[in-house]
Amino acid sequence: MTTTSPVPGVPGQYRPSSEEVDGLVHRASTHPLGTGFLVDGAIDSVAATFGVHAFVVDEARRRLRGTGPGAVRQGHAVPAR
Repeated sequence: MTTTSPVPGVPGQYRPSSEEVDGLVHRASTHPLGTGFLVDGAIDSVAATFGVHAFVVDEARRRLRGTGPGAVRQGHAVPAR
């Protein structure tokens, strides 16, 4: 797991880096369980399967559903934070 940046004003919490999320999405796309498991599986099972924090899973799900940074909606990329 790579180092993540702190969330301003919230001590002790972090936001997954885009590299972590990209890596998870890529690994899920090549994994036998696929991205369907990433999106619909129990968050703790997905995190354990891919060896990432649940926050990374949550951000990847947002991206794949088209609501997070790096998502593509109607042909336009959503800017990363």
